[in-house]
Parts: sequence; C-alpha cells; structure tokens
Amino acid sequence: MRRFLAAALFVAGLPVAALASSGSPPTGRDAPVAPPRFGGRVDVRLFTVVVRVVDGAGNPVLGLKPEDFRARVGKKEVPVAAVDWISSEGAPAAEESPGGAAAPGSPAPAAPPPAAPAPSGPAGKLVVLFVQADNNDPGRTRGHLRTLQSIPHLLAALQPSDLVAVVAFDSHLKLWLDFTRDREPVPTAVYRAIRFGGHPPELRGGGGEPASLAPHFDLGKALRAASTERGLEVTAEALARLPGEKVMVLLGWGLGNFGPFGTEMTPAFAPAVRALGAARVTVFVLDVTDADAHDLEVGLRGIAEATGGTYDKTNIFPTLAVRHLARAISGYYVLSFDPDTLPRRGGPLEIDLRDRRHRRGTVLVRPTAVGVD
Repeated sequence: MRRFLAAALFVAGLPVAALASSGSPPTGRDAPVAPPRFGGRVDVRLFTVVVRVVDGAGNPVLGLKPEDFRARVGKKEVPVAAVDWISSEGAPAAEESPGGAAAPGSPAPAAPPPAAPAPSGPAGKLVVLFVQADNNDPGRTRGHLRTLQSIPHLLAALQPSDLVAVVAFDSHLKLWLDFTRDREPVPTAVYRAIRFGGHPPELRGGGGEPASLAPHFDLGKALRAASTERGLEVTAEALARLPGEKVMVLLGWGLGNFGPFGTEMTPAFAPAVRALGAARVTVFVLDVTDADAHDLEVGLRGIAEATGGTYDKTNIFPTLAVRHLARAISGYYVLSFDPDTLPRRGGPLEIDLRDRRHRRGTVLVRPTAVGVD
C-alpha cells in the first residue's frame, strides 16, 4: 500500500511537459484547434410532367415560366415549382471570343449542332413512324402515297441528332427500319410498308446509334398482333426499354369498329393507351384517309388526345399538316411540382395557361393522376 501511494503521488507531481512527452494528448493552449466540420443531407423530391404548348399554326410557344401555367388537381390549384424547356436543337450557341473564333468547348463550325439530351435519355428525339397499311381500300392507299411525298419535309425539319425508326402494321406488326440518323432510307421504308405485305429486313440492332429498337422488339408478339391497336401496344412495350420521351407519328386511316351504335373502340385500345403512356410515347396522328370526315377518325383522335399529341388530316394540304406536326414535336416543357403541395386525396392533373394575351396557346399533356397514396 505504501508503494502504491508513493507511485500515485509521483505521477501527480509530474509537470505538463512530461505528460506531453509520454504520448498523452495535449490540453489547453498547446492543443491544436481542429476546424469545425458540418454534415447534412438534402432530399429533393419533385413530380414532373411533360407538356407541349403550341399556337394555332403548331409553333411551340417559347419562354414560358412557372407563373404562366395554371395547374389544378380537382378544385385545388397547385403551384408549379420549375419549368424547363427540352429540345434536340441543342444548347444556345457559344459566345464568340474577341478574335472571332468559337469559345473554348464549342463545336467546330462544320459539325452539326450539339443535342440537348432529354432527362435520362439519349441525345436527340426518338421518332417512330408507324404506318397503318391497307390493301383493300384504294382511297387509303392513295392517301398514304400522297402523304409519302411530304415525308421529306418532316425529315428536313428534324435535327441531325434525332433518330427515326419505321414500324408498320398490315397483316401483323413489322419493324422496317431501326433507329437511325440517316434520312435517306426512311422514305423507302415507309413506301415498302405502304405496299402491304413483304418481309422486312432482319434487324439485329446496334449500328453505332445511341438507341436501338430491334433488341427489344418481340418478333413473336409482333407476329401474333392481330390489330393495329395490338401493334401499337407491342411497339410501346419495345420503346419502354429505351429511356426518355418518344414521339410516334401515326400514318393511319382509323381505329375502332363501326357498328349499329356508331364507332366503338376495340378491347385492345385501352391496353395500347396504357402501354404508350408507360413508355412515355406521345402519338401525333396524320390521318391519310381520302375524305373530309369518316367514322374511324374517332379512334385516331382518341389515341392522340390520350397521349398528349395532335391530330391532322392530309387529304387537302398534306405538306401543311406535316409541317404543322414538325413544329409541334420540336420540343417540350418539363413542369416540376413539389409533392408536398399536391393533395393527398389525389385526382387528375389539369394544366392550362393563365389568361394572358401574349401567352395564348394550346397545352398538350398526357392525362395524369397525382397525389394518390
């Protein structure tokens, strides 16, 4: 016990320097001051909706801000948190340096303009030309051939980064051309589809393009597709495997069946609409029927409205209709909403423009339900 007490008193009497030299942590003024460290976590949750806003000539209405949109769920108005314009035309041109050369990082003058990729999608738009062929009605065939002459106008209006594919339904669904930036084979593929029948080339995908439809195109389902509506569904299932928004141009003559009670949609219509919505596909219809009005246009109008697209006839001014479509698909807005501002009870989301003279236009949007637990 005496030895223990002596050792304790000896340690208590050591100077601070001795303790520091023994490896104990310094204290007081001799201790280094560590910089303060802060940590935190920020969760950003946004609900987004794709809309297009066009004027009477099909031109996109540009420069819209969150306050220009009015969004409602039921009777409750919900604020738009942010608005982004997405277009394959690319970012604004780089400012020139004082010497006249392009600023660092800008593309070479001879190169095509850079593409502004859609969120989580490849550069450029994905455009599918869906041909609804028919060899039993000469008027429909004439309408297809008339519209075919205007296809180059549509291709010329696309950006170099946009990709085009050709799909057709005659006796069953066929993939005539996979996504490509090359415009030259597109009219030929559409013409072969219009002729009804024949065997499309075997497409394995790839080809150096950033997106390919062939690897996801189910040939078994395509062969068993017995209606245009079923063909639309199978095409949408393949497109769902590709990221981003897609545009489908339907060169068609009608959907549904005409009976004693008027035009009725087939049972395959609703599944096709759901598949197109799930694949983020907007359908723009060019009605090729050689008539001012017909019974089956109800279905064509319905598929366009259900996916946020437009409907135009080509029997009088096909080139004008195609140019109208080309302007409408040139870009779109992404509206962002804070989920906390959406009503928990849910309901359909309605979006339009506020009553301002300089913001007149038509809002095209896929029917969307929000706020559902």
